[in-house]
Amino acid sequence: MINRKQFGRRFAETYGITYQDAEQICRNAFELLGKLLYEEKEDVVIHGFGAFKHKKAKPKNVRHPGTGEMITMPERDFVKFTPSELLDIKED
Repeated sequence: MINRKQFGRRFAETYGITYQDAEQICRNAFELLGKLLYEEKEDVVIHGFGAFKHKKAKPKNVRHPGTGEMITMPERDFVKFTPSELLDIKED
């Protein structure tokens, strides 16, 4: 697993740019992705990589782990990522 800083370093090495430029490009791209997904509620499809789509989880009854009482979790929104077939992810 690599973190954002390591990703920025690899980006810089791969594309022959400075680490500072690569870090800024990565930061801007991830901030925009987050803004589109969570503030503007837009689905994002990146050809050759995958799709980030909004879904709704239905309300459900669950048991509170501390008290054991049944509570109802309200409906909620979440984002699901589906990788592109072109990405060719292989599971171990």
